[in-house]
Amino acid sequence: MNYIIGIDAGTTNVKAVLFDTMGRELSVKNLENEPIYIGDVEVEQNMNLLWDKVAVCIKSLMEDGPAKKEEILGIGVTAQGEGIWLIDEAGEPVQNAILWCDGRATKEVDYVTQQNKELEKMIHRITGTPPLTGTQLMLLLWMKREKKEVLDRAAHMLFCKDWVKYKLTGILSGDFSDTGTSLMDSRNGVIATELFQSLGLEKYIDYIPKVYKSDEIIGGVTKKMAEFLGLKEGTPVVSGAIDVVASAVGIGVHNENEACVVLGTTCANEMFVPKEACHFGESGTRYEKYAVDDLFMNLMATMNGTPNIDWVIQEIAMTNDFSKIETLISDVPVGSGGVIYHPYISAAGERSPFYNPYAKANFFGISAKTGRAELTHAVYEGVTLSIKDCFVQAKLNRNSKIYLAGGGAKSAIWAQMISDALGVQVIISAGNELGAKGAAIMLGIAVGEYKNYVDASRKCCNAVKIYLPDPEKTKKYDALYEMYREIREANHSIWYQREKFLKTFSKIQ
Repeated sequence: MNYIIGIDAGTTNVKAVLFDTMGRELSVKNLENEPIYIGDVEVEQNMNLLWDKVAVCIKSLMEDGPAKKEEILGIGVTAQGEGIWLIDEAGEPVQNAILWCDGRATKEVDYVTQQNKELEKMIHRITGTPPLTGTQLMLLLWMKREKKEVLDRAAHMLFCKDWVKYKLTGILSGDFSDTGTSLMDSRNGVIATELFQSLGLEKYIDYIPKVYKSDEIIGGVTKKMAEFLGLKEGTPVVSGAIDVVASAVGIGVHNENEACVVLGTTCANEMFVPKEACHFGESGTRYEKYAVDDLFMNLMATMNGTPNIDWVIQEIAMTNDFSKIETLISDVPVGSGGVIYHPYISAAGERSPFYNPYAKANFFGISAKTGRAELTHAVYEGVTLSIKDCFVQAKLNRNSKIYLAGGGAKSAIWAQMISDALGVQVIISAGNELGAKGAAIMLGIAVGEYKNYVDASRKCCNAVKIYLPDPEKTKKYDALYEMYREIREANHSIWYQREKFLKTFSKIQ
């Protein structure tokens, strides 16, 4: 029997998953992957520690079986995207990785977006992604200004999954989804030399490794690593993709005009369009190259999704039992008794469907009658309305179907809430580890196990639950959304005032 290993190195967890060739999860090994929070806006990760945890997961997977090393067709890799992962000529990290959710490059983004509008338009038009604090291009600019000596000690610039692939194979590589976010001309698939020159970063172009398609083999597992992990030397490793792309592949998306939401650390809202329909540089768009043919995803990724739920569970719900939480909020009506929550809990503010590095979460409408149930329900609704906020801007058709993935997709109450709020059918696909599954599918295509993504989807991806919207609740959510949006638009200037206050009176926390 043949098997495929899928690796998903996320922001808060790393996983190694064993799949059969029908896409069934046979074994999952995972470890917590703790980000390092420094102050109010900086978020890092120890690169060697992350790899050690990935290695432990793979080794444990092979030790427990049932797969023998000769039966492993290969390894697919996905991971958190963006950020900057720097290594030297010897392949060692020169510092902790700076993550996608880090906010230290605010000055660089402000320079581009407020003082150099033509450069802002150029970046958005060429890469498909507007200037954002967590993109590698903006972090590279920050490194040059603040830590040039460290940057100059580096020799290569990777993304998280590329670091994992390098440790497995000894080969430096990138893919079009990760590298294309801010370093490539998405229109023709080449490195955006013009941007590097415009930003005075041309010296660092050579830091970018060779870029491969997501379903292209980049090399095999080295002898030393194979012996350590219990794998066969030369086991193929596929280029892979950023987690939001891999998750969509794992769900089974392969057609234009489909949509999906990944309810994870970031809440990734995705619509899929052919290249000729992309409007690169248009306000409200952020295009990532998809793994399938010439499709792109219009990615509307909020800074935080499930961390809002983690926060309300820890601070308000008073229980970690999700069944009790769902019981707590099950009878709370649409609108949470007049309480509206804005889910901007990230250290780096918000990036979709608007950009404000100082955006912060807030409750609106609390009264003396407000209790834990209403507050908890309001947080679920707040994240749901942020999803709606993104898709309203993207002009989602209510005849569309939305595939739901990520840890939050396990909640029946939340899935139904999303269906009601957006007024569309919501589909839950089989499996839990859909990012790892998508990476495994890419490997399967690369080695010929599947003819193409349509064939892989037919064999591996099945719907297990469908939610239909309640028209009456949809009307209520449409009205609630208008208030939600009006409040967040009114808060923009106040968020900047808050930041100014904190900087002026730094001793006040």
